[in-house]
Amino acid sequence: MKKKKFLNTLIALVVLACTWAAFTYYDKHKAGEKPTAEIPAAAKIFALDAKNIESITFKPRNGDAFTCRRDNGKWMIAEPRQWQVDQASLSGVLNSLTTATADEVVDAHPTNLKDYGLDPAGYELDLTTTAKPQSFTLLLGDDTPASGGLYAQASGNPQVFTLASYMKTSLEKTMFDLRDRRALTLDADQLQKIGVEFKGTSWTLEKNPEGIWDLVLPPPVRADRFTVDGLVSQLRGLTMQTIAAEDKKKNGDYGLGAPEIRLELTAGDGTQTIVVGKKDKDSDRYFATNSALEPVFTLNSDFVTQFKKNPSDLREKDLFSYSSFDVKHVEVDMPKGHFVFDQQGGKWKETVPKAKDITSEKMDTFLTDLRDLRVDSFPKAGSLADFGLAKPPYRFSVRFGDKNTTETVEAAISGDHVYIRRATDPLPGEISKSALDGVEKSLGDL
Repeated sequence: MKKKKFLNTLIALVVLACTWAAFTYYDKHKAGEKPTAEIPAAAKIFALDAKNIESITFKPRNGDAFTCRRDNGKWMIAEPRQWQVDQASLSGVLNSLTTATADEVVDAHPTNLKDYGLDPAGYELDLTTTAKPQSFTLLLGDDTPASGGLYAQASGNPQVFTLASYMKTSLEKTMFDLRDRRALTLDADQLQKIGVEFKGTSWTLEKNPEGIWDLVLPPPVRADRFTVDGLVSQLRGLTMQTIAAEDKKKNGDYGLGAPEIRLELTAGDGTQTIVVGKKDKDSDRYFATNSALEPVFTLNSDFVTQFKKNPSDLREKDLFSYSSFDVKHVEVDMPKGHFVFDQQGGKWKETVPKAKDITSEKMDTFLTDLRDLRVDSFPKAGSLADFGLAKPPYRFSVRFGDKNTTETVEAAISGDHVYIRRATDPLPGEISKSALDGVEKSLGDL
């Protein structure tokens, strides 16, 4: 039995020694081979600064090639014809190229690039530079089986490696992706005037000397700030969705002769007119042109919807803008008399017609009811006298804030109608009688 155990141990030692000898021989053999020029893990594919790249030619396997070139520090689409470039989008491509790293080398000496979708490449980028190398190429192939990346190959190195999957979106661009697609090239934040016409309706918004938007009916009346901000936001992000024709002078039947809507936009650096024609029968978009741009393009239908507003939709309906906690002084004139309230040392007091303390709760209720007065509709025509506002029986004046801003609102009852306006408004609006009743009630509770 002991001899058998000794024999088994001896055999195990011999096997271990042979295995160790085999590995030692293999390592020595590999050490004698010429090393492969692998791309180190996490190393940049191209050690290049973005500022050194002078041109990029984009060559999709299925699609038209085009070239972007730097001209006096600014990128342009140079071929097949010249167009402005979206500088931010092109900068994204440059960043991706100069920071790209190989995830893994999958084939150091490929014998068939077709296996990886690299012959021909799914997408090819040819670059010229002012550094070394003066030119290089990046080939992009198929997605990896698990779709966690894509195969790639760089000029000067035969290896096939993988890139992160997001690089496909970052680098495989169409000409439309990179061209300047702004449908309005004026600075929307510097707009001074917006004129709109559509099917018998027209209106104009214009900034007054204080930089506040007015609706010019005429006369100019206060415009609703939030509504106008929404329109300006639409213009700020207005982009071409597709290009229908590169030259509007040779346009087809786009309905531009009888436009759906027309906008004239004025800023400090000029005026541009956007004409929106008929809807594209193949999509939920409208054909349009800009007087400062060459192509006929399409816009999303919600743009048309947003600007098809009636003038009354654009008028300011709030009468007061104060916050209750910020109010310092209130004066009220109404058929029942004249009342004055002052905040003194953090406490409210009635000073006219008689001096007495007012509870904060009751004063807050009154100020809230007053602040909630809001126009429901606007009469079409008439003088202030027609609405009983030449000598208004109701007058509410509120002083508030660090700058002691004063807002005054006047109202009059005519039959079943209550007409109201801020004292600086040339035209009145109409509110429900119950709204004014609520103010009178909370005032009576004081």
